[in-house]
Amino acid sequence: MTTPATVSQSIERGILGLFVAAAAVVGILLLLPPIRQIAQIAAGTTPVGLLTDAEVPHAASGAGAGIQSATFETAWVLATGLGDATRGLVAAGIGFGALTAATTAGAIVYFFLLLMWKRPFHRSLVVATQIAGGALLVGSVLSGGLGGLGRMMAASELNPIAGDVFLVGFSFEPGVLLAGVAVLALSFVFDRGQRLQRDTEGLV
Repeated sequence: MTTPATVSQSIERGILGLFVAAAAVVGILLLLPPIRQIAQIAAGTTPVGLLTDAEVPHAASGAGAGIQSATFETAWVLATGLGDATRGLVAAGIGFGALTAATTAGAIVYFFLLLMWKRPFHRSLVVATQIAGGALLVGSVLSGGLGGLGRMMAASELNPIAGDVFLVGFSFEPGVLLAGVAVLALSFVFDRGQRLQRDTEGLV
C-alpha cells in the first residue's frame, strides 16, 4: 500500500538522485577540456592563455559611438615548438586544475549519496570534505603556480615572433582558495554533527 510518507520519500530520493547525476555530469564536463588540452600538448600543440596589452584596432569617429582607447587583456594561443619544460609546466598546471575539480565534484557526489542513504554525518564525509578542501587549497596553488610559470615561459618564447605583445606574467584567482577554506570549515561542521549524532543515539 502506498502512503503519503512513502510517496514523499520516493520524491526525496528522486530529487537527490538528480543532484547526484547533475554533480557527476558537471564533474565530467569539467574534466573534458583539460584532458583535451593535455592531449594537444602531448601531440606537440600547446594551448595557452597569455596576458597581453596589445591595442585593439580602431578608427576615429566623427559622430555617434567611438573608441577613445582599447586594449586586449588575454590572447588564446595554440603554440608549437615550445620547450619541453614550458610544455610540461603548462600541462602540470592543467592537470592539477583538473584533479582539483574532480576531487571537489567527487566529494559533492558522495555527500548527496550519503543523504540518499540517510547518513549525512557519516565519518567518511568528514574525510571527503577535508580532502576536497585541501585539494582546493593545494591544487589551486599548484595549478596556478606551475601553470602560471609555464605561461610566463611561453610568453618569453613567443614574444620574439609576436612583436613582444605578450606580458611575461600570469593572473591568479584567489576565490578558489576561499572556497577551499570554506570547505575545510564545512568539514568541521560535519565532524561536529557526526559527534552529536553519535552522542544522541539511543536517547530518542
